Amino acid sequence: MKIGIVSVGKLKEKYLKEGIGEYKKRLSRYCSIEMVEVDDESAPENLSTALEEKVKKTEAERILKHVRQGSFVIVMDVKGKKLSSMGLRRR
Repeated sequence: MKIGIVSVGKLKEKYLKEGIGEYKKRLSRYCSIEMVEVDDESAPENLSTALEEKVKKTEAERILKHVRQGSFVIVMDVKGKKLSSMGLRRR
């Protein structure tokens, strides 16, 4: 099994990088993991709705360049629905 993780922006925090490294090491016997960081779109603090949509569209286009056709895609969002492992399995 191949798992591809595409994220927006560069990961800077050392503890997060170390945690990701640990999980990649643990999972490496079960699957291969490829991580890609795409550039985030610079934007002012207070965006208009129209500008916010434009930023999202630009970042989405960058992400989609790395999604292979036929892939099962899971989107992680702070405002998204929380799923357990079993709930994710049923999807």
